[in-house]
Amino acid sequence: MMGDLSLHILDIAENAISAGATRIAIAVNANEKRDVLTIRLTDDGPGMSEETTGLAFDPFFTTKGKRTGLGIPLLAQAAEHCGGKMSITSAAGRGTKVTATFRLRHIDRPPLTNMKGTLMTLVFGHPEIGFHYRHTQNGRAFRFASRRYFGKSRAPFRADPGLIGIIEKELRSGLEKIGAS
Repeated sequence: MMGDLSLHILDIAENAISAGATRIAIAVNANEKRDVLTIRLTDDGPGMSEETTGLAFDPFFTTKGKRTGLGIPLLAQAAEHCGGKMSITSAAGRGTKVTATFRLRHIDRPPLTNMKGTLMTLVFGHPEIGFHYRHTQNGRAFRFASRRYFGKSRAPFRADPGLIGIIEKELRSGLEKIGAS
């Protein structure tokens, strides 16, 4: 089991990119009153057939030519272990939505820990992808869209230290403002 939920988010987003997604929406909602943490990733990739969607929870199923596909099964196991559940909604040609819910205060719930680092990795590792991030913490929301900085250009990208600093600061201060840092 991965010890940090942000790593699960990174894994699922990377799989969506490998499958051909060009836009990925990541939503995190922590609600202390309801004792619920919800993580949702939605992509515009090629989607999966009903059969493949059903097999995605099997740790011995993968479409990548290796022996196991542990990302989805491990996240599902973590959610269920913490009083939650996981679902996948997908259709061939229509993208995929992965939703995991957890009891927020469950003693065994893995921490969310490093969303800033996960987003920096995704945004600068894949500047051609449009990432939309929404993090809600007890009704207070922070939103981030990578296309604001990269547009829709598919031109080769060069990491500008100034831009790296600007995005890092925006993510850090946005998450701090809602109490999610």
